[in-house]
This record gives sequence, structure tokens and C-alpha cells, in this order.
Amino acid sequence: MWLWFALAAAVVFGIRGILYHWSAQQPIDRNLVLLGTFAFGTLVCLILGLAFRQSWTGGSLYGLLMGLFTFAANLSVYKAFADGKSSLPALFTALAPVPVLLYAFLVWGETLNIRQWIAFVVIVTGVVLLRYSGRQSLQRLQGIKWGLSAMLFFAACDLANKQASLAGGEPFTTLTYMFLVASVIFGIWWRVGRNRRRRPDEEAGGPRSEAAAVSETARKWSETKTFLWGMMIGLVNTTGMVLLFQGFKLGVTGLVTAVISTNVIVILLYARFVVKESFRRTEMGGVVLSMCGVAVLHLFG
Repeated sequence: MWLWFALAAAVVFGIRGILYHWSAQQPIDRNLVLLGTFAFGTLVCLILGLAFRQSWTGGSLYGLLMGLFTFAANLSVYKAFADGKSSLPALFTALAPVPVLLYAFLVWGETLNIRQWIAFVVIVTGVVLLRYSGRQSLQRLQGIKWGLSAMLFFAACDLANKQASLAGGEPFTTLTYMFLVASVIFGIWWRVGRNRRRRPDEEAGGPRSEAAAVSETARKWSETKTFLWGMMIGLVNTTGMVLLFQGFKLGVTGLVTAVISTNVIVILLYARFVVKESFRRTEMGGVVLSMCGVAVLHLFG
């Protein structure tokens, strides 16, 4: 059953990735989008947690750590692509299942049988091929430190999620804590950035010309529209997190993480059939390997 939860979460997170990709092409404040995303998750999970009378103590408190790790992971990804503009950091985020598997083995004593090991290696190899599509230059390593940070923080978030389920945490209360922490930090981050953008205008001698103001208003999304769009993404993100929580609760940590990483296939299909990008051989090989790995898990896992 865990495999179906993980696969469903992978599809949902793939859709979330598509929405993020589309948003990145718009004149939109990324931090405000993420604030809306996590604020919506906080509201929904809070209501559901109260409605189902789930526990707000014990294992659910690991959601506080999940919120910190989620913020740090998203910030690291942003810094990785801004620093050097290399897509190499995507390789490291694809390898997040590796530290997860290692930690689960050393701390929780989780082991895999030979078929599960084969599936794990095949899936991770496929995802790496998908991420490393030949579009990046190995000489452009400026973002490598942030890529490593993103990998470790994504892994830490997955491990905190699993620890919450091991400690008896309820899904909606755990996720409420997570979304709340992420919302507060992204809210502060957005507010600080907003104030920084306003300060140069004030120091330049007051408001800009009316024509410039009208031009920027027409180009950039309003804060209300941006926040509401973030809430729409939040609906998808919250669904994926609930499915992921159930996957970790029932399955082996490293395998669940590996299956979740196949969400890149959904994004790749979007790029191929909607954006009309062409497939490369490495990408096709990655899709085939990832699907083979999931098939092995389904048959023998």
C-alpha cells in the first residue's frame, strides 16, 4: 500500500513542480507565492486536525523541524540557481534518497533485500539521468555548495517526516506545525525583501514618474493575486504532503524517498508535450530506468 501512496505523492509533487515552473515565468514575487502556499496548508491542516481531534503533542512536534528544513531546502535551491546559474545543483537534489537511506540504516536499522536494493539503485540512477540532461557544464560549479545544502535539507525534511510517524505523530497536526513554521519564515523573508525594494525608491527622491508606475503595475502581479495563486499551489502541495506522510508511515524510508523523486517524470512530460521541449537520450533513459525501478518495487518490494 505504501507504494501507491508514494506514487500518488510523486504525481502530485510533479504537478506542483509544473505550477512552480509556470510561476517562475511570470512577473511574480516568489516569496509571496510560497507564503500563500504554506499559509493555505496551515489553514487546511489546522481545520482537519481539529475536525478529526488529532493529537497536538508528541510526534506531531517534529513538524516544527520539518518547517525549518523545508524553508532551508527551498532557499538553498533558489540560491543554487542564482549563484552561477548552473543546473548542476539539480543533480544533488536528485540524490537526496541516498543520505536518507544511509541514515535510516544506521539509526533505525532499516534494511533492504536484494530486489529492493536493485530497485533503489535503478530509480536513483534514472532520476539522476533525468536531472543531468546534458544541459549543464561541469565547469560551472559556483552553485555546488547550495546544491549540497538543498540535498541535505530535503533529506532532513524526509527524515523528520518519518520520525514524526515513528513517534506517533498525527498527519494533520504534524503538517500544521510544518506549514505554520514555513509560513512565518517565508512571511518574514517576503516582508524584508519588500522593504529593501522600497528603500532605493525613497532614497532616489520620491515616487517615480506616473508612466513608470503604470508600466510596472501592468507588468507585475498584484500582491493579492500573487498570494491567492500561492494558495492554489498550496492545495496541491498539501495533498502531496498528506500522501507522503502516509507513505512514510507504511513504507521503508529510503524506498519512499526514491519513489517520490520520480516526480521529475511528470515535469518532463509537461515540458515535452506542453512547452514542446525535445527529449534527449539521457532523459529517455532516465524515464525508462525510473519506471523499471518502480515496477521492480511493485512486483517484489
